[in-house]
Order: sequence, then C-alpha cells, then structure tokens
Amino acid sequence: MSVPLRGTVRDAVRALIVGGEVRPGARLVERTLADRLGVSRVPVREALRDLVAEGYAVTRATGGIAVRDYPAEEVTELFEIRGALEAILLQRAIGGISAAGTRRLRACLDATGAALAVGDRGGAVAGNARFHEVLADVAAGPLLQGLLDGVRDRMRWLLRQHEDPAAMHAEHVALLDAVLAGDRPTVERLAAQHVATSRAAAARRLGGSGSSAAGEPDADAERPAGR
Repeated sequence: MSVPLRGTVRDAVRALIVGGEVRPGARLVERTLADRLGVSRVPVREALRDLVAEGYAVTRATGGIAVRDYPAEEVTELFEIRGALEAILLQRAIGGISAAGTRRLRACLDATGAALAVGDRGGAVAGNARFHEVLADVAAGPLLQGLLDGVRDRMRWLLRQHEDPAAMHAEHVALLDAVLAGDRPTVERLAAQHVATSRAAAARRLGGSGSSAAGEPDADAERPAGR
C-alpha cells in the first residue's frame, strides 16, 4: 500500500463524513467503503485509523469503527471551551494581525465566498472551518496555539456541521472587519453570537444518527480483509 493512496482514501472518507453522507453513529465498514472507492480494504483500514486519530471516527466497544457521535452535553462543553479560547484569540487579534496574516484571512473568506457563489456547499463548509484555523495561525502565541490544538481535531469536524454555510461566512466577514477596525465591543458581541449559532447548528445536525451506504452489520468489520 502506498502512502498517497492511504491519504487519498482518508480524504475521500472524510469528505463523506463532512458532507453528511455518512451520519454520526453510522458504521464505517471496510468492505463497503472499498467497493465504493474502488480500492482494496487495506488502504481503507489504514485510512480509518487516521480518521480515528483525527477525531472524525471512533472504535466501537462492540467492534468496528463508526463516525463520531457527540452527545449533546459534549457538544455544549466543546463549544464552551472553544468560545473561551477564541475570546482570548480575538482579543489578541485586535490590532495585532500582520499584513500577511490579514491577506491570508481575506483569501480564506474570498475562497469561501467563491464556493458559495457557484453552489459548492462542501467547499464553503470547509472554507468556514478553515477560517478558524487560519485565525489561530496568524494571531495565537505558542501557548494559546497549543491549547487550541488540543481541541482542534474535534472542533474541525463539529464546525462543519453548520447547515447554513452562507450565514456562517457572513458572520466571519463581519467578525474580521470588526477585528481589523479595532472595534472591541462589536468583536465581543459577534464572537458570542457566532459561538451560539454554531453550537445550535451543530446540535441540530448531530441530533440523530442514521445509517448510510457505509453501514453494515458489525460482523463484517471482524472478517479477514479480502481483495
């Protein structure tokens, strides 16, 4: 198995999760995914291990791997942690983003806007999640970056659960404008609003688990790999 193939399979399965084609709680079955992607089960198995490490999937106590299913209380806790850390991040960002950092953030917003303009919802959703990562890259110090990294894998996926990427993008544009203008009260208000709407959207979308084309009986996960 080549490393590039493993990465390609991992990206493809992640896209299925992010796009909602495989719902929270659904099993990620090697055989079904291999058939769908036209590969052997070996790179699928390795890709699923990567997705567990990234926080998109979990190993089931009964065997096999499933899409991560966050209970409501954990969603709330994650957004509380993220809100507290990003409040610090945004305070640092006010008046402290370099010209190069500003260009990176604007480019991120422009790419998301372009995706929305052509109806590329997946690209817009990914761009919205990317905005938070770029903001951390350009405004956080080493200690804050380390703390943000501690929740990044889980938050990266949760932030992709927003069912209205256009609304999230608009909030990002307004938030960056306020940061660059040094308007602290507006930044605080928009940041609180953004966390609240993002948390509510994630909670709604994660409210139920569903089966998918990737889900099959657990016994499949324990059969020897074929092909």
